[in-house]
Amino acid sequence: MSNSIQVNAKINLCLDVKSKREDGYHEIESLFHSIGVSDTLTIKKADKKTLVSNNRQMPLNEKNLVLKAITKLEEELGTELNCAFNLEKRIPISAGLGGGSADAAGALILANHLFDLRLSLEELAGVAAKVGADVPFMLYGGSCLVSGIGDVIERSTPAPSWGVLLIKPPFGIRTKSAYDLLDASEDLLHFDPTKLEQAIERRNYHEAKKNLGNTFTKPIVEQCPSLSIIMETLDELGIGAVSLSGSGPTLFALTEDSGIIEELEAKLEKKIPNWQWTENRLPYRAERRSEPGDFRPLVIRGRDTKPWIHFARLTDFSWQIENASSL
Repeated sequence: MSNSIQVNAKINLCLDVKSKREDGYHEIESLFHSIGVSDTLTIKKADKKTLVSNNRQMPLNEKNLVLKAITKLEEELGTELNCAFNLEKRIPISAGLGGGSADAAGALILANHLFDLRLSLEELAGVAAKVGADVPFMLYGGSCLVSGIGDVIERSTPAPSWGVLLIKPPFGIRTKSAYDLLDASEDLLHFDPTKLEQAIERRNYHEAKKNLGNTFTKPIVEQCPSLSIIMETLDELGIGAVSLSGSGPTLFALTEDSGIIEELEAKLEKKIPNWQWTENRLPYRAERRSEPGDFRPLVIRGRDTKPWIHFARLTDFSWQIENASSL
């Protein structure tokens, strides 16, 4: 018998990055919200831990957060949890949408069910925090005010099913390098997620759009000219208040215009002839970091040419484990 689960992506409707701590982590305050873009993760008992996926760009070893989550759970319990996973990816990778974190959370939920571990959500969240900063939120989903280093989670009123236009160019951003960029930047912009939270509680769509914001947006866009082109094009189409999700590179805007995708693609193709993205054509360069030989380029080169443009909706969230016929 195998079981499967749908795991949803998220966006940071508002993200304020605060000071860097002595342990190297950054304090944040952010309003996370689940969106209607999901992966499907399936599990069954096996002789060893394995992972297969329809996405060939993903690592299938313990660098993948699915297997890392099971390893951390084994360490917590002091027992082996041998299982086989099948991951059907629809959430873009290296996008700032929390796809890997969602998959890891799904793995914890599925393993808890499959092996009858009877761990509470709070106990699973303790394990999740050791896997990655966004994983605890992914266990809760919906809307949450997240602070600390991602480990302080307060449930918030979910937004109505407002539309979200998502645009991911065919390259990625390394989160660690993005934080390094913030540390080297001056005059960072800061935002108050509680103002957005209050606008959502009042169901005030226009006020909510005014309070979108992300500390990463300005420095990341300055380093990635394609993002600037996308933002300018959205402005031409009458969609303002565009923000970055996480450390990017996915840009998003609240809009109810689900038919804008073709017009946006056409305009972008004229501005980026033959989809030649600057970030994928730059010579490989990276700044030296604190440790000798530790090079971390900001941009992860992409293999695709066209951007991923998708219309989704903000969504509340609840786990639903279903029986699956096979892996």
